[in-house]
Amino acid sequence: MKKVTLIILALISTSASLFSQCIVKISGGEANTIAHRSDGTLWFWGRGANGQSGTSNTQDHYTPIPFANSTQQITNFEAGFDTTFIIKQDGALWGTGGNNTGQLGMGTTQYGYFSPVHISPGTTWKHISSTAHTYGIRTNGTLWGWGLNDSGQMGNGSCCNNQLSSIQIGNASDWKQVESALIGSGLAIKEDGTLWGWGGNSARLVGPTSTQVVNYPTQNGTASNWSYLSVGAVHAMGLKNNGTLWSWGANAYGVNGNGNNNYNPQPVGTASWQSIASGMYHVLGIKSDGTLWAWGRNNFNQLGDGTTVSRSAPVQIGTDNTWVSVGCGGYHSMALKTDGSLWAWGNNVFGQIGDGTTVNVPTPLYIPISGCSLSISDYQQVPLVISPNPAHEKVTLNLQNTLQNVDIQLYDLHGRKVLS
Repeated sequence: MKKVTLIILALISTSASLFSQCIVKISGGEANTIAHRSDGTLWFWGRGANGQSGTSNTQDHYTPIPFANSTQQITNFEAGFDTTFIIKQDGALWGTGGNNTGQLGMGTTQYGYFSPVHISPGTTWKHISSTAHTYGIRTNGTLWGWGLNDSGQMGNGSCCNNQLSSIQIGNASDWKQVESALIGSGLAIKEDGTLWGWGGNSARLVGPTSTQVVNYPTQNGTASNWSYLSVGAVHAMGLKNNGTLWSWGANAYGVNGNGNNNYNPQPVGTASWQSIASGMYHVLGIKSDGTLWAWGRNNFNQLGDGTTVSRSAPVQIGTDNTWVSVGCGGYHSMALKTDGSLWAWGNNVFGQIGDGTTVNVPTPLYIPISGCSLSISDYQQVPLVISPNPAHEKVTLNLQNTLQNVDIQLYDLHGRKVLS
């Protein structure tokens, strides 16, 4: 038996590079998940009640399907609270889903759109973020907003009529990243690494001031080495160029990771981090050594430690050190490994885990996606996913259709059949 195992490992390892190029980015909406493949296609699963899947219906999807039934290449995307936005190869911005506050930017408050609609035709975009209000950065570096505007979200001193089509925020043209916070504010980083905020400030996301509304983009602190932002319901996480992790905002369920209500950015330990993602009230992070950590609320197993106990400081999830990227939905989580495999856990009431059930998942579960399999088409008679890849002691073969009397034959590197 040991000899067979070694031969199987050799077969699998030779194709690992093909498999590892499949999923390149993951993101979660409030109760759905989106995965971006290296071929440019987008895959969707979970809650579809507001048209988030773009498939012209309101069905929930318990396993991954092509977004909007399309195989067209997409360069960027955003899983909003109840919307999905995509940026196509030509830079055009399209959106689908809920629109009750004008968050799709179509000039109306039509309740929802169930297939993608073109937003601000004639413009090109590079970044998008959405909750009940939406922000986007155009390819020329200018910042724009639309949607709910009850607490200064538009950053232009206006209140309280919703903005139904895109309006420019300020005059700067050097914006790098912007994030829409559910609590009614905006956070952004400029190309020079400075941190900015505006809008509702009840959780002190915008800055240490006691002002409840900050009407215009205002710099937070003097640091100029911010590289990435992740924003939850009432908290924010920021990575600096040196890999240090910082948090600020309200500390509901311990989500700040350092035990404090931080009204200015404060460090979360001293470790170096490579990836970070925020859910409503929980956070996932991957340290520079490839280990996976989580903290915050855990009522739906969203931390992945097998419990429902909230954590006020980072706890390691498992012992693997091959994690490369994380993503969060409202109350569920997902992550990618170096072998390109996708894993998910947490709340699954709408099928947002993607395993074909609606049962919550307490620890990371491997989720196969059609097309993310070994490229051995000359021999492959059925869609097959092999994991983990590369394997060590055990390998799992996952057939992606319900078939009976399937014959699986494995060959070594010399073409000799070793197992049937």
